[in-house]
Amino acid sequence: MTTNLRRIFRAALLLSVLTTSGAHAVCDQSAASTADQDLWNTHGCWQAFFLWEYRAYDERGGDWSGRGWNDACNSRLEYPKHWNASYLVTYGLLDNLAQSWHGTVDYRAAGEARSSSFHNSLYHTVVDDNGIFGSFSPQVFGPDRLATSCPLYDPGVSNANPASRGGDYMHEGWHAWLHKYGWNNGNVGGHRPGPQGNCTFSACDYFYFHGVGAYAFGAMYQTDGTANRFHSPNQAQVEYLCDISDQPKAWVPASVRLAAAADANTRASQRFINGPGYSCGDPRPW
Repeated sequence: MTTNLRRIFRAALLLSVLTTSGAHAVCDQSAASTADQDLWNTHGCWQAFFLWEYRAYDERGGDWSGRGWNDACNSRLEYPKHWNASYLVTYGLLDNLAQSWHGTVDYRAAGEARSSSFHNSLYHTVVDDNGIFGSFSPQVFGPDRLATSCPLYDPGVSNANPASRGGDYMHEGWHAWLHKYGWNNGNVGGHRPGPQGNCTFSACDYFYFHGVGAYAFGAMYQTDGTANRFHSPNQAQVEYLCDISDQPKAWVPASVRLAAAADANTRASQRFINGPGYSCGDPRPW
């Protein structure tokens, strides 16, 4: 091959790499949101926790390379932000039998990797896509795939906070629940097409109303196959966010609670066909 041909070949190869890998911007690693930093300050980078968390959420080094996998105490990066949200899921809920929608045991089972009554085994990864918060992808071989993306990590985005990030673990984890039990929640990414009814978004759910006493802690996965005992992905997400907002442990920072309520209330007003569903702070039905 001549020198000129080599140059042409290398230029074409470089162009191919750039156009393939540059479809989305890399997540913003310049800072952590106020809510992320406020929660971080409560645990100060607890090493024992993140060494447990990567196994509990089945995160792999190849997926999180360059994102804090080897720098887990750098709160600006994606992996530390992921486990910061997991810390909130694991320890942040009051588990008030009289007022909480569900318990820590439910939310952990929905988000964590292990196979259970909530979903088949899954693993958590991260993608550079500014058009989504997250996605669930069933796999033919091995664990199913739960991905979170840049708008949950970029400090300039309102959803880039530990409550909203954990809320997406519930949302995508509930798609995994639907998949495990063979429920069809719609053909728009696992949702119903929109706008329709009170849903102004392109992908809509129903809110299946139930009282706070309808599910024993640990029983959120149960259904009788009717609207009387069922959850949609957005509903699972909103109920978690409102539990973080309204029923948190006393040490959960105000910035985290406020971010949870803002995300839940926006989602409730935009994404439920029979909405607004439920707003954080409303009296909880029995």
